[in-house]
Amino acid sequence: MAFAAGLKRDKKFNSILLLRFSAVSLALGAAWVLLSDAKTICNGIQNGMSLCVEVVIPSLFPFMVFTTFLALSGLADIISGIVSPVTRRLFRLPRQAGAAVLMSFIGGFPVGGRMAAKLIKNKSVSPEDGQRMLCFCINAGPSFILTAVGIQMFGNRFIGGMMLCAHILASCTAGVLSSFGRPVPSRKPASRNPVRVPLIQALIQAVIDSANGMLVLCSFIILFSGVTAWLEPVAMNFGENARLSLGILEVTKGCLQASAFPGLLGELTAVFLLSFSGLSVIAQVLAGFTAEGLSIQPVKVILWRIVNGVCAVGWYFAIRTFLGRFFLKAEPVFLRISQQRPSLASRPMTLPLTFCLIAVCAITILTAENSFSSSAK
Repeated sequence: MAFAAGLKRDKKFNSILLLRFSAVSLALGAAWVLLSDAKTICNGIQNGMSLCVEVVIPSLFPFMVFTTFLALSGLADIISGIVSPVTRRLFRLPRQAGAAVLMSFIGGFPVGGRMAAKLIKNKSVSPEDGQRMLCFCINAGPSFILTAVGIQMFGNRFIGGMMLCAHILASCTAGVLSSFGRPVPSRKPASRNPVRVPLIQALIQAVIDSANGMLVLCSFIILFSGVTAWLEPVAMNFGENARLSLGILEVTKGCLQASAFPGLLGELTAVFLLSFSGLSVIAQVLAGFTAEGLSIQPVKVILWRIVNGVCAVGWYFAIRTFLGRFFLKAEPVFLRISQQRPSLASRPMTLPLTFCLIAVCAITILTAENSFSSSAK
């Protein structure tokens, strides 16, 4: 008996020792990478910061404030009532989830995940339904697919339109698959007594939460931009095609690299990456759930993102087969953009502007938190 207890203690000790050794080795490896190739990583971080200031913050911050305000104030119930016949019967979701599903197709990648987390936090939907929404509510925004990917990267507006249709159909397909075998929810709102706050307080809290979420979102984009910049020369040693694997990390750069491949291969790769969304976006969604104190299954989310990507490839191939012969004969409407993104060095005011935005967000969060704490006392 004593021998068994001692053996169990030894196994536990060895596991802890192995975990600590792995953590120390990972830290030393990361430090070596930062010191050995600091210039490449800094350039990647600068490009990530430029992307946040010029694209991410202007396009996503208003949607994040708006969707959070809808969830906190209860105004999302009005939108949910309009689209609930579709979401109830097609996705087997309760009435309250209608607005989140709709906004996930309009607002861009992190919006649907953030609204799902807010609905769970406010007890508007069950944790099971909220996590199931992540199977098909992590979607790229229409403007990003049509303008950035279709026109600027692939040089054809109609390609962007086909990608958008395939993207939406793939998400709907994943939503139907995830709801298979579930009963249709009742038309009446669930009796969970959702938490609602006054409109003014909801607006203030929406700005605070969105500023905090934007800091987290931009941090992940900057981190993955630095990692991608370091891995790109390594991938080039295995051939030009190996660069496409980096799109699994960050979707924007992946689509940009896919656009360099002519014909159907580049288009299908970009469609898959748009629906897969990339590990950077998945990490942002997981961070949003963690910030709300909610549990989540990362492996399940990644598997469903792969399902979305495969469905998108199938839908795009079908759409292109039937419509491409009529609309892809014309020359591209724009030239494809260069594979090189401008760095912050070409924009002297970008770096100070970035730190100013971060400082303003941080001051807003701290000031508001202190005000709420004082009022609570």
